[in-house]
Amino acid sequence: MPLLRQVIVLQSLRELGRLAPDLARNRAERSLEASLQSLREASLTTLGMELDTLTLFDARSVVRLFAHAEQARILAHLMDERARTLAEHGDFVGALSDTVYAGQLLACSRQRFGVLRDAGAADALERELPKPPT
Repeated sequence: MPLLRQVIVLQSLRELGRLAPDLARNRAERSLEASLQSLREASLTTLGMELDTLTLFDARSVVRLFAHAEQARILAHLMDERARTLAEHGDFVGALSDTVYAGQLLACSRQRFGVLRDAGAADALERELPKPPT
């Protein structure tokens, strides 16, 4: 069973890697609601959970739902993208709140899974996500 979970998590990472350029493009080119909808769809696709529902709970409780540190990293990435979207549309309070939540997710992930597994999650995300344009 652990191997099956790992395969599912890797598939989620690949899906996030596939969606990441579209999310960034949507943030720049679309309305706030359309950009947020893209993030909701990405959460459903990658994590199988609704983004709006996950953010109703504290970071520690959300991280307890996950079987792997990579899942917390994916959600933290989505929250960071949502913070950027909100900031670009002038909602700096919401952006700060989402940035803090993303940091809390990562801290709780390290606490639950340990630093070594969390570092492995960071390496996996680095491999799967495309490099940002420079």
